[in-house]
Amino acid sequence: MIKRTSGAILVTLFAGNVAHAQDEGAIQVGKFDIKPGLTTDVLHIDNVTYASEEADEIDSWVSVVSPKIDAYTEFNGHIIEMGYRLERGDYYSTDADDYTDHFAHLKGDFEINDRNRFKGVATYEAGHDERGRRYSNGFGNELTSVDTYKNSEVGAIYSYGALSAFGRIDLSVGYEDMDYDGDTELYLIRDRSTTKYGAEFVYRIVDGTNLLLDADRNEIRYDYDANPANPLDSIENRLLAGFSWDVNAVTQSYAKVGYKEKSFEAASRDDFSGLAWEVGMSWLPYSYSEFTVSTKQDTRETNTAGADYIRGTDYAISWEHSWVQRFSTTATMALMNDDYVGDVEDLREDDTKKLTLAADYEFRRWLTFGLYYSMNDRESNRSDIEFDRNVYGLTAKVTL
Repeated sequence: MIKRTSGAILVTLFAGNVAHAQDEGAIQVGKFDIKPGLTTDVLHIDNVTYASEEADEIDSWVSVVSPKIDAYTEFNGHIIEMGYRLERGDYYSTDADDYTDHFAHLKGDFEINDRNRFKGVATYEAGHDERGRRYSNGFGNELTSVDTYKNSEVGAIYSYGALSAFGRIDLSVGYEDMDYDGDTELYLIRDRSTTKYGAEFVYRIVDGTNLLLDADRNEIRYDYDANPANPLDSIENRLLAGFSWDVNAVTQSYAKVGYKEKSFEAASRDDFSGLAWEVGMSWLPYSYSEFTVSTKQDTRETNTAGADYIRGTDYAISWEHSWVQRFSTTATMALMNDDYVGDVEDLREDDTKKLTLAADYEFRRWLTFGLYYSMNDRESNRSDIEFDRNVYGLTAKVTL
């Protein structure tokens, strides 16, 4: 799946504040509003498999076609949304990288009364990892096809407390299953399930300033262990405390800092305990221009033999600007530091830089064209993991 966005931190905690194009048109079928759409991309990639300078770099033109259909309905103030999207990518210079991905989702937003709310979501993805990504870092050229997988996730949030009240609490639960399609040990060791629990307490100190307390727990279980005496199964517990500020229409921000533990079932694995944080700010100097910055520190699941987990620190900054009613640009820069931790010498240490520049012009309410450029650069203490990658693209989006 090829994405225009390049940040490891998707800055979505701030609802889009910049004025955008008009809403998509819909077809009414019974009580449902149906919104079809089609996005097509033509792009050039100068390093398809994320190869290092020591390996052969493959460049190719690529076409991506992505039709979708979403359906919405509302009853008694409750909102139901469902959708499906297909994405087909064809590489002109290398058939091994062709792919077909499927995405489906079902969401429900139920307002029982002013004090009780419930949200539920279920997603399904039949997706892929590009050659040279995730588990094939450094040897993407050796694969004869992309790595395909099935990912399923369900989640629910129950909220108690009126939005105007001084205090409210959100209780969440979720389950995610990752299943790679390969049936050899190389693929079986990647399959895992995660059970998620969370609670967030929000207390309004004064208008526009809230106290935040977050607690969450993840129970991670791998389906197959290459060494049953040394599994990667673990339990993560995290507690964050901080504040959010929304004092005017110009600036919104949040800062949460706390403590995280990751405890492995196997005594030979290196447990983690230490600092975790989430910080971000959105600034709108004008209604048509928005700057966003964010940073996060947490742990990630390992994708390298010998490592127990990844200690990740991310930074991102973006600028979105509508120059005129129909023309807008977006610039995003992200920096990611990944330290691989385990009882092995010379474990990986990666620093990745990502830059995306995009421009969109709305020719009609239902037709938008765009140009974009993406740069992805990784430096590592392992030279075979390093890469430079540039993507140039033209996109067209058609709706009703």
